[in-house]
Amino acid sequence: MLSGKLWPVHPHPYPDELLSSWLVRIAHGNGEKVQSFCHHEFGIDRQIWNRDIDRQASGWLLTILSERTATPIECVKQTTLKRYEGVLFDHYMPSGVEKWVMPLKIYHRTRKSHGLQFCPECLKEDLEPYFRTNWRLALHTFCPKHNVMMHDRCPCCGEPVVFQRIELGKGKDEAALDKKLTICFNCGFDLALSKAEKPIFINKEIADNWLNLLNGLNENRLSAYDIERLNVLHHFCKLLTSKVTSEKLLVFINSNFSTSLMPEPNMALRHFEANDVAVRHGVLEYAWWLLLDWPNNLYSAWLNGAIRYNQLLKDTRDNPAWYVNEVKNLNIHYKRRIIKW
Repeated sequence: MLSGKLWPVHPHPYPDELLSSWLVRIAHGNGEKVQSFCHHEFGIDRQIWNRDIDRQASGWLLTILSERTATPIECVKQTTLKRYEGVLFDHYMPSGVEKWVMPLKIYHRTRKSHGLQFCPECLKEDLEPYFRTNWRLALHTFCPKHNVMMHDRCPCCGEPVVFQRIELGKGKDEAALDKKLTICFNCGFDLALSKAEKPIFINKEIADNWLNLLNGLNENRLSAYDIERLNVLHHFCKLLTSKVTSEKLLVFINSNFSTSLMPEPNMALRHFEANDVAVRHGVLEYAWWLLLDWPNNLYSAWLNGAIRYNQLLKDTRDNPAWYVNEVKNLNIHYKRRIIKW
């Protein structure tokens, strides 16, 4: 067991680093396998990895990490997804479906969902590779820094990213050789070597708006209007992946472009955040199209019967007044047309 108030090796979190990524680096830095380190330092009765600690980190864990790495508690809290409260969602939910946050679906320490993404170019240029909080966000389908698509699984075996399990089946000395968090726990492939592919956008306006929003989010400089647009964008993503509303909307928007995004089997039964990166990218493009040239594109979709007035207003508690008022105007226009006819 390690002694003293500070751990012998006590690295601070890197910019935007996930709590889980930081904790694994601390364990490896102190020459321990992750599970052994957690048992020694937190007690065998305190389970760490049977939950999504980036969402469900206990207060005692954050306090110990702060004290034993000499890191201010506020900096420690920034390694959790709660940092996006008030920006991406109003009320933080430690479990269940959280707006914009991709689920891990942990079952007995295994992950049933591909809820952690990575940019191979970021991992490649890191002196010590680590995973970022914004890589857990469904909005983040491409890297704004390198302009490449994100990956949400190992390209060799298709397994999710689970860096705390890279030591499984290895002795202590052998595990010490594979300290890089980029190693796939299942097949041993280095995720930093994944193919870097450029994202494809319907048009430049969508690309520019999306890029500016991601940069604003990553740099903590979103305006109140940006946050309002995020709420509307998410509402459109829900409509585009809903069993009730998706089919007509997708067919209509497809008819406006040479591209095609049709639902995969059972896609419409999933929450938007649970879809893979390729599907989310396509859905977000269409959501952006509905939001831009406001409100003409949305009006066109409504006028052509792709979406109904009541569907646009369903579950809109978080949506801004400018959206709600414009949708209500659609109903007024409709009634005027009926009277005139």
